[in-house]
Amino acid sequence: MPTPHWRSVPRTAATDTIYGLALSPDGQRLATASWDSLVKIWDVAAGRVEHEMQGHDGRVYTVRFHPDGHWVASGGTDTTVRLWDVATGAELWNKSGHSSLVYSVDFQPGGALLASGSEDGTICIWRSADGTLVRTIEGHPQYVQGVVFSIDGTRLVSGSRDCTMAVWNVDSGEELLRLDVVNNGINSTQFSPDGTRLLLSNVDGSIGLWDLEKGGLIMEMEEHTYPVWSAVFSPDGKMIASGSADKTIVLWDAVTGAEMTRLTGHEKDVYCVAFSPDGKWLYSGSVDKHIRAWSLDSADPRWETLSTAWQAAESEDAKAAAEAASALAAQAPAKAPASGLFGRLFGGKR
Repeated sequence: MPTPHWRSVPRTAATDTIYGLALSPDGQRLATASWDSLVKIWDVAAGRVEHEMQGHDGRVYTVRFHPDGHWVASGGTDTTVRLWDVATGAELWNKSGHSSLVYSVDFQPGGALLASGSEDGTICIWRSADGTLVRTIEGHPQYVQGVVFSIDGTRLVSGSRDCTMAVWNVDSGEELLRLDVVNNGINSTQFSPDGTRLLLSNVDGSIGLWDLEKGGLIMEMEEHTYPVWSAVFSPDGKMIASGSADKTIVLWDAVTGAEMTRLTGHEKDVYCVAFSPDGKWLYSGSVDKHIRAWSLDSADPRWETLSTAWQAAESEDAKAAAEAASALAAQAPAKAPASGLFGRLFGGKR
């Protein structure tokens, strides 16, 4: 197994917290959801924004690529679920089926359906092509932080702050299973690549690995000292990465549950983590407004190329921001001496 690379390269990605990120199926693009109301599509190799999508009214909490990579779905505080064209950045549809903010979205493996989980405790299932609401599932008394389709697309798993995990039949909306899994609520859910295990990140700082067929806990990882906001499997299923309010990312052995290494660099909570499709890179997003790229193979020749490109893009953005501020100041009208009635009333000379 490759030795995790201790260096990472940061990139300022937003003017506010980055709550969600996702990699395209080919690994060439990165989508980010941030609290400045924007969804952004990034060229990973260049570290540059290809499209900045405006439409959400308020914070954006979640993004997910369609399996074919052509669309990105998002959800946020405005209660809407939106679909965007990756190539053009155009909004394809936006729908509101929830009464409160949308925390999570996930595409069915075939891409025909999209599920969303909300603060209102409901799950909506949408037709991806046109945004038709297929079904609303009710059953959680508290908000749904995570939704994820099974590998065969026939079941949907939800994780909630009501401390339960539920499994639903996608076609009928019937509840198939419910388990009390934690004491303080669930933040995220993900299936293992082979579909046999379910990964939960929890408010109490733990990560649970569950066997859905047997309905039992396989193991629990408890090295984080604060809530774990996100946990994901590597594409080969051998590693788990978790991001926490303790500002760190931990890489775990998915078989033994042992901590492999701890990555530091973010200055505030790490809300989201995602592996590249080839498993050699890890990306993270944080309250510190940065995304970071981590190389999991110290011998990977792409490291220097990506690092150089991201640093150059960051420098150019800083320069562009300074130039824009300078230009704005130059365009401001000079302050004229007070005169006339206004001047006489508020201190101007007669």
